[in-house]
Amino acid sequence: MQQNKGRHLEKKLSPSKEEYLKAIYKLSERNQFVRSIDIAVYLGVSKPSVHNAVTALQEEGLVVKPLGGEIQITEEGRKQGKAVTAKFQIIRQFLITCCNVNDMTASADACKMEHIISDDAVFALEKYLSAKEDDDT
Repeated sequence: MQQNKGRHLEKKLSPSKEEYLKAIYKLSERNQFVRSIDIAVYLGVSKPSVHNAVTALQEEGLVVKPLGGEIQITEEGRKQGKAVTAKFQIIRQFLITCCNVNDMTASADACKMEHIISDDAVFALEKYLSAKEDDDT
């Protein structure tokens, strides 16, 4: 996670859109093209919900889905998906490493927290974890 001072602020996605983007990002790491059914299964949602979310993400320029085709993440979508995923991982790691929260709870809480915590706070957590890691070695 890198701090983005001095850059224009990107339009903030809703927590729901972030979850769909994160899912598409993760699934696209395995295959270049992602099927709606794969997203539905991954998130445990209906195909109509996926359709609505993908339409909204396409309007944001984060994914491309030709009519009847498979979903492909754009470069901007990949960038934002990677950032959301990194934010989740940093928070999760902090909860496990520093707070002794079990893995399942840490994952569930990090998923909620990633949508409301500032980039500056996540950057500070990342610095803290790096310093802690250096101290432990």
